[in-house]
Amino acid sequence: MKEEKNKWMKFGAIFAILIMVGSAVFVGILYGYDSLTGDDNTTTEYPLTDVPGTHANFTFKNAKDAAGYVPEDVLSINILKIYSNDSIDQGIKEAFPGAESDKRLVASYQTGMLAYYPLESEENVSILISGKKPQYENYDGYNIIFTHAAQRVVVGSPIIIASFFNYLSDNTLAKKAIDVLEGKASGSTTLNDILAHADDTDTYDEIIVYKANDGSNYDKYYQRSSQYLNMTTFQLSFQLESIILNPSDEMKQDVRDLAENATGTEFTITEEGNVMKTYVDGSDYTAFMTDTNTLYQLVSKHTQQSSTA
Repeated sequence: MKEEKNKWMKFGAIFAILIMVGSAVFVGILYGYDSLTGDDNTTTEYPLTDVPGTHANFTFKNAKDAAGYVPEDVLSINILKIYSNDSIDQGIKEAFPGAESDKRLVASYQTGMLAYYPLESEENVSILISGKKPQYENYDGYNIIFTHAAQRVVVGSPIIIASFFNYLSDNTLAKKAIDVLEGKASGSTTLNDILAHADDTDTYDEIIVYKANDGSNYDKYYQRSSQYLNMTTFQLSFQLESIILNPSDEMKQDVRDLAENATGTEFTITEEGNVMKTYVDGSDYTAFMTDTNTLYQLVSKHTQQSSTA
């Protein structure tokens, strides 16, 4: 089962990278700490509980929930389950020794990304810094820690990592995240119209929701992948929920054709107004991945790729 989960996560992550929107090109969360700005050349594991000021404190269960905690103008939200010993798990532990996180939320913007890693507890968790104590800017009682020329961290649960594309940028993304936590700004509403049609569940391996680039054959896209034990056959089964907002007639026909030619999976399609919703179910992993890969390619085909990097 662990092997199946890792395959699923890697496949979904590739899809997310391929059709990430706007100029918020997926560059990954930066774990390189060569450019830390500490007070000497010492590398220190600094306890999170020793960082002064207010710490983040909230949780989220799905994309509907998460949208209320991220700043406005988000282009995409990606929530991924984290399993022990996968690359994401190892990466967060390298950056924050002792950290245990079971999911990750990444919100992408024109200028960068915000990543949120919930912790069961801040006890025994450290942040890897250069120097004996962190360098930070106080903002509204929170301390925004400088960890990289293009990265800032707000500690707590979740740990919030703000990464931005312009090295000369200030701490705007981190400050916007804090404004939402403090109720000084509302969470994002950009994706609310499509999220209103999503299942209100925390059963998922990965959720991707985003606003398409101008010129695409649809406005917004949502998908939720999950796996479950089929209580009839007692086999591991897989499901993908897909929602397309304002698809063109050509795109809708392509989805119908895909469903008709599915190999070993069951497609259930509903259309209501400007929304096309599809469920793909199957217990044969190879057939399921073949058909969902075809769906990914279909969506990519109808996506106008950004010309900016």
